Amino acid sequence: MNTSTAQPLSYQSARAKGSRLPDLAVAALTIATLLVALCWLGTPRWQTNDDVSMSMVAHGYGVAAEGSPPYLMFSNLLWGYVVRSLPTLSGVPGYSLATLAVLLVSGTVIGFALLRLSVSRAVCVAVLVFVFTRPILFPQFTVNAGMLMVAAILLLRVYARDRSVGLLGVACMLAFTSYLIRSQEFLFVCAAGLPFLPVGQLLRDRRAQIGAGALACAVLASGIVDYQAYKAPEWRDYNALNHVRGLITDFGAAEPIRAQPEVLAKHGFSLNDITLVEHWFFVDPKVANPAVLEAMVSESGGSPVQEHKFANAVLGLKTLAHPALWLLALVAFAVSAASAKRSTLAAWAIFLLGIAVVGYFGRPGILHVYIPVLALLALAPLAGIRWSLRSTFALAAAIGLAAAVNMFNVVGESKSFAKADAQTRERVSGVDGHPVVVWGASFPFEAMYPVLGVSDQAMKYRLYGLGVSTLAPFAFARSESLAGRDMIERLRSAEGVPMFANSILVKQLATYCTEHFNGLLEVLSAPAAGMIAPSWYRCQRS
Repeated sequence: MNTSTAQPLSYQSARAKGSRLPDLAVAALTIATLLVALCWLGTPRWQTNDDVSMSMVAHGYGVAAEGSPPYLMFSNLLWGYVVRSLPTLSGVPGYSLATLAVLLVSGTVIGFALLRLSVSRAVCVAVLVFVFTRPILFPQFTVNAGMLMVAAILLLRVYARDRSVGLLGVACMLAFTSYLIRSQEFLFVCAAGLPFLPVGQLLRDRRAQIGAGALACAVLASGIVDYQAYKAPEWRDYNALNHVRGLITDFGAAEPIRAQPEVLAKHGFSLNDITLVEHWFFVDPKVANPAVLEAMVSESGGSPVQEHKFANAVLGLKTLAHPALWLLALVAFAVSAASAKRSTLAAWAIFLLGIAVVGYFGRPGILHVYIPVLALLALAPLAGIRWSLRSTFALAAAIGLAAAVNMFNVVGESKSFAKADAQTRERVSGVDGHPVVVWGASFPFEAMYPVLGVSDQAMKYRLYGLGVSTLAPFAFARSESLAGRDMIERLRSAEGVPMFANSILVKQLATYCTEHFNGLLEVLSAPAAGMIAPSWYRCQRS
């Protein structure tokens, strides 16, 4: 409900012109208390294994070779060096410390901005608890990047009213850090947040122009540094494969190839070969051959059939009903409806169009991409509504109830994972003392490498990862290959190779052994019942 006589103008003016320190203190205390409480009630766990691998690359353990540059791949190289500069404290790697620091900063700035924009303290505290509970207990770098950009957008609204150069500078720094962590999410949140900004006013503001120019220059410079770093000679093999690899593994280009056996036959490929590439098997250059794969993608049409694209677009939209999103989406919709402004409607349109387009092109239902924009849609409209005292109380109560329900669910989820992860760690064996191949989702990365308190033993594991980074120069797999100890050589040796892989992947490996080496895949040893350990395989000539 929109009421223009809800609070006296003198009150609003006093809030706008009052000291910033109380608002900053309230916001910082709220988010810090929430983080400590959640870490006590639950156990932070990485939402995806991307963060686990990026932490490994930043600090040189696990799937990454020790001492290699921090090429995080999904984040800018400069952010990699920032993360690497942080120490490991009590088993908490610098990457985890940076993750928690970003959450603290973004939460503090968002709370501060809401308070400066005359959102009541009760509503501010409730919405901070509601929005940040999941990102704290299930952190993910894309979400972090998005929340920093949300903070930057809200702070720019404060600057547009207060004209403080300091606030403008902080907003630009937050936006730049967002870009460094995940450039795509930075752009997505920026696009969805644009309708909430007084663009005309900012375009006429000389200081805002300078800030935007400085931000653009910083983004451009860091982008060039990152681009040039990945053009170094040692990245040649990775770069040659990466484009077509993305089409096959991420955007469904294997589907039309399989549907045209004549294309496979022309290039000497089997159905199993293309399936291996689709499942991240890049250790054999005869199979992961960029020129051949590019030719097959081109000759087969290169993408799934049209109806599948539309189905993916719809799937992306349906994901808003996911258990991890529906309550956030509901609150965002309710707050937006109360705002009833064209800017809010435009932001929703950009958001829905964005997730539909991303789904159409092959990446539907990516939760961590949606969370920051939904948070923005729940937060930004609050600052544009003048609530009566009764309405403010009702709003705080409603969001507080949603926050309580959300916290109950997320903490319960966290506890369940913590218990299962502890049991998983007790069952893992056979990883010490030698490199172990990890293929697919067969190794419990999130369980073995928690956000807080990684064991010294797990930090010593040497993992030969089969995935997007197999050919990257920082990869332990790459260093083993260059030393003459690649997976294929070990697979064909007398002692074989230890490997984590599910039964489907093992079946594909057996077919590969037969087709390429006229051999039989032997299982030399398998883990005891109930244990999580690698099996040893050998491709024995028949």
